Amino acid sequence: MNYIWDFDGTIYDSYPIMLKALMTTFNEFELEVNEETVYRKIKEESIRQMISDWQLPAPAFDQKYHAYEAQQNKASFPFAEAKETLKILHEKGGQHFILTHRTVESTWKLLTRDGLDGLITAIIGSDSNFPRKPDPAAINYFIANYRLNPTRTVMIGDRRLDIEAGSNAGIQTVFFDIDHFGQKIKATHYINNLKEMVQIFCTESYN
Repeated sequence: MNYIWDFDGTIYDSYPIMLKALMTTFNEFELEVNEETVYRKIKEESIRQMISDWQLPAPAFDQKYHAYEAQQNKASFPFAEAKETLKILHEKGGQHFILTHRTVESTWKLLTRDGLDGLITAIIGSDSNFPRKPDPAAINYFIANYRLNPTRTVMIGDRRLDIEAGSNAGIQTVFFDIDHFGQKIKATHYINNLKEMVQIFCTESYN
């Protein structure tokens, strides 16, 4: 199988850092918001959509947020089950790709620090000049450039836009539902823990 992973909130438990940076930014702009409301908005949609819908001062708000987020970036770490899951799937012949809204360099730095870089084949990030998810262009590039069989390729993510990107590319999808917001998201598979990836894909039907 070929696994195309979202990064933040899927492989890395980075949303606490992102939320902290956002709340600091709101405070600096003297804007009062509820932290839980902010978290739900960025998980169900995206930070970019929040800035647009809430008519926040752009691009200043986004620039300030990214500056604060970069300062805290080293405090982002993988989910406890991430490394073992990636390793087992890799040992079973799987290839791992990452499709993220982070830059490619910052993603590689975190992966290298945590000993995950050797498990990843390639990364497409915000600086790779592809349309953002849910546009399937980046996934289609992975499929074409690495000659992946679409029927044996899956997109894994924790947000609707990840699943829609996979569906738009015509591949399988896995929704990593750790928040249980009750969203109506149509995915091929649903998981609450990354270890469930092994249960789903390391069976005779997928080998």
